[in-house]
Formats: sequence, structure tokens, C-alpha cells
Amino acid sequence: MPKIYPISLGCPKNKVDFEKLLYVLYKKNYDIVLSPEQADILWINTCAFIRPAVEEAISYILELGEQKNNGQKLIVSGCLVSRYGEKTLKSLLPEVDNFLGIEPYKNFTPKEPLDRILTESSFYAYLKISDGCNYRCSYCVIPKIRGFLRSRPKEEILQEAKKLLEKGVKELILVGQDITSFGKDRKEKYALLKLIEKISSLPYFFRIRLLYLYPANIDETFIKEILSNSKVVPYFDIPIQHAHPKILKKMNRPSNLDGFKKIIENIRKLNPFSAIRTTIIVGFPGEGEKEFLYLCEFIKEIEFDYLGVFIFYPEESTYAEKLKPKVSYKEKINRKREIIKIQKEISRKRLNQRIGLEEEVLILGVDLKDRLFGIAKIQAPEIDGITYLIKNKKEDVFPGDIVKVKIKKASIYDLWAEII
Repeated sequence: MPKIYPISLGCPKNKVDFEKLLYVLYKKNYDIVLSPEQADILWINTCAFIRPAVEEAISYILELGEQKNNGQKLIVSGCLVSRYGEKTLKSLLPEVDNFLGIEPYKNFTPKEPLDRILTESSFYAYLKISDGCNYRCSYCVIPKIRGFLRSRPKEEILQEAKKLLEKGVKELILVGQDITSFGKDRKEKYALLKLIEKISSLPYFFRIRLLYLYPANIDETFIKEILSNSKVVPYFDIPIQHAHPKILKKMNRPSNLDGFKKIIENIRKLNPFSAIRTTIIVGFPGEGEKEFLYLCEFIKEIEFDYLGVFIFYPEESTYAEKLKPKVSYKEKINRKREIIKIQKEISRKRLNQRIGLEEEVLILGVDLKDRLFGIAKIQAPEIDGITYLIKNKKEDVFPGDIVKVKIKKASIYDLWAEII
């Protein structure tokens, strides 16, 4: 039985592809091992979205390449291969025995695997509903790597969702490059809402989370439907990338700030305690002091619950690579620090406003201090904070349970709560 040592890097969408590969290999009698020394095959599934991801992938490849013995094979798959091509990478990384692109399971089966080996948690799972992207943000290489939008068939998604729920998964996290575009390649209207309705009707106790919502595709109908569905958590991940109209135009992003403010207003009007997350890029070409201060004031005005901030990298073959004037690396780092400083205070304020409220927490496990911990509806796994439970000895609570709690304490990122 061949033994495989797997590593998967990058985003949840990449992770889904790799979990499907592991399932296919398992069905073909491959044995998955936890150390490279035990393996016949070393397999790295890579990310290549931005320069640090490329550097991380190459670092792993070089490390395992140096460690491998004469009998071992090193396979590299994923976005790095799709972005740079097998021919280029072969000349740069001779220690690699085989290169495969995205969705590496396709090299072993003609059909989309509807089962997976979960690698992160037994209690939440990412459900990829589409791949590729039809938007052309000037800084982004995703369309080159992943291609145009391709929505998966609804029945296929439902079958996969059912299999995950049968395994005991309690939170399905719908992902794609932009899930609000789901169905547009088939000219379907409100396809995402219809899909969510079908998933919600599955006869299991679970909840649904939505990640990566393109702001231009969010309207009043969408907000109302999401917030009226009891199985969908009130969590809106809406990447805006910047706030200044000039920079947004150069990014080829939606620049209707009044429209975006209206989205936030509608969400908080229907549910004031919905969680709203965004991502920001600082140091984009042309971002002077005026544009950066505009961004800072916008963040203070909106008060996002969570915010991720990245510095701009001039990615090869993108339109933004050649844009000027450039912002120095030192200035990019300083601006990132300033945004983090601003957001810390906002996050602290928003979480403190939740003290005394009731919440539902999905228990994920016990930490080194013997505390139960999990994720509330307002916390996406791996990117937001967590909730620690002040354990009630009268309650029998186990990982995988969804429990009702009252929030007693908050920090910048985390919550502490008592079981009701």
C-alpha cells in the first residue's frame, strides 16, 4: 500500500480540492501518513495568489526536496503549477518528480468526488459551490489561475452537503471566488438564494455560513433572504479592498460608496448584531497620504466587526503591476500597521457591545487550559476570534454540540460565555 504525506497550502477552496484528492487516493488504497519519513510520496498542494504565497510554496518544496530519499517521489499540485506552468517550474525545481494543476483529483477520476477526508475539523467544512471568476480586478491573478466562473450543478452540491452532514458536520461554509455570482454563467437569477434554500431544507441540525460576497451583487432582497433564514448565520464577508473612488477605479472594483453604505445600513437595520467582515489592500499605486487618510476615515465610519489588511504586491502579468506612482515597501508596512491599530479599537468596541447577549456556539474542542472553545455565529473559523466557555459542571457538553450561551466578557478578538 503506497504511503502519502500530504501538505495543503492556501485558501479554503484549495483545501477542498485537496481533501477530495485525499479521498480519491484513500479509495485507491493509498495510506495517509503524518510524517515525511514514513511516506513513499510527498505531496504539496500549493497556493500562488500573492507573492508571499508563492514564496511559502517554494520554501516547502525546497525543504521536502532536500529531505526526500532516493525512493521517495515529490509531487506538486495546485495554483503554483497553474500560474507558472509545468515547463517553467521543471527547470526551476528539478527535485520535483511530477507537477499537476488545480483540482488534482481530476488526474485520478473523471467525476467530481462528492466525499472528502476532512483535514481541519470534523464539525465544520467548506463547501465549494463554484470556481473561477469573471471579474477583472487589476491586481488579481485568480482568473489566470482558475479561469472563468464555473458554477457547480445544484444537485451535485446538495449531494456533497448531505454527505458532509451525515459525517457530523454542523456548519457548512459556502465558498467560491465570489459566491454571489453563482449561477450567472447559466443565466440564472438569484441562484445562490435558491441553492441556500435547498441546502437549508436538508433534514439535519446544522448552520450555513457564506464567504466572499462581491459588493456589487448584494441587494435588499439578498439581505432580507439571508437574515430571515434561521439556518444561515448573520455574517457578511464583503471584501471592498479600498474606499477612495480613485483607487477603486484603478483596482477595477465597484466604486459606489453610497451603495456600499446602503448595504451596511440595511444589514444593521434588520439585525444590528450581524457581523460584517471586509478586506483591505494598502499601498496600491497612486495611494498617497490623502487617499490613505480617506480609507482610514471610512473604516472608522463603517465600523466593520472584522477586517483583514494586506499590502499590495505588483503581481506579474496583472494590469496593476505597471501602474504608478509606486508606494515604498516601508510605507506599505506602516500603513498596514495603522489600519490594524484602528481596527483593533473598533473590534474591541463591537465585541464589547455584545456582552449580555445570547449567542449560539459550535463547540470545537478543549484547549490546553481545559476550557471548551468554539465559534459563535459571528465568528468564521480560522480568520476571526473564538469563544471560550465558562464551563457549567451541570451541563454535559461535547465537541460538535451547538449550545446557547450568554456572552460575559470580550477582548479585541475573543469572547467568553456561560452556557444558558
